[in-house]
Amino acid sequence: MDTGRHVIAEGSYGDGLSWLIWAQRQQPGGAQPGTGELLSMIRVTAPDGRVMHEGGGGGPALYPGDLMNVSTGGSDEGPYCLLARVHPSIRRVGLATAAGEVLDVPVYDCGDFPQVRFAALLVPRELRLDFVAGLGDSGAELSRFDLTFHQDFWHRRR
Repeated sequence: MDTGRHVIAEGSYGDGLSWLIWAQRQQPGGAQPGTGELLSMIRVTAPDGRVMHEGGGGGPALYPGDLMNVSTGGSDEGPYCLLARVHPSIRRVGLATAAGEVLDVPVYDCGDFPQVRFAALLVPRELRLDFVAGLGDSGAELSRFDLTFHQDFWHRRR
């Protein structure tokens, strides 16, 4: 079983920063193929090659009954990062700000992990966020993750 890292997506963000999403299956000893946990991370790199932030999460691809697994964070400099693993029924992801604006979050597929899609967005660190919503084909909200606690905690620490 391939347990190596797979690049899901990569791009650039203002002032020469680059970002990369990667994931890998973590297969515990004796587990059936495809039943291991999934580690997914987003890395933000400065123009000089210095890693400014790398964060994400591990665990089941999705917890039973959940359609989204969301992680957020950032370092002492650079943008605030949103990374989510979402159920394939979620076709679009929206990020609502505290001011009521909704930002489209790009969603990426990876054939190595068909049980989930990956959604990620970098935003200015001072932007206050409210929630992440997973939307179906018709645009109906299928899942919502409240970010207010995460945001309050993060901004208090910065």
